Amino acid sequence: MVVGSQVSSCTVFEILVVLFQLCGIFGLCLNRLMPCTTRWPMRGQAGLIVALFGLAIAGAGCGRHDSEFGLFAGVTMTILLIGMTMGSASVEKAEPVAACVASEAELVA
Repeated sequence: MVVGSQVSSCTVFEILVVLFQLCGIFGLCLNRLMPCTTRWPMRGQAGLIVALFGLAIAGAGCGRHDSEFGLFAGVTMTILLIGMTMGSASVEKAEPVAACVASEAELVA
């Protein structure tokens, strides 16, 4: 049993930054790697947005305490935003496109 252990608010914000980083990476993987026919990509996107807001708040709290975790939160937010906006949403099965028929003008004699 630890007597007199105190957790500072800076430590709480640092732990929150790490947890929101894990939540954001997990949400990004769910959003990108699951097929669109399931509900998992939408859940991943929701988790990703929650993680971005959480990182912003926890990073601001770390910044108030002059902790370097505020910088880590900002870098993680940048990476998550790039991953969210880059490329297509999820991997989908490609469907073959019907062959195009070239139309030619008919000449009237």
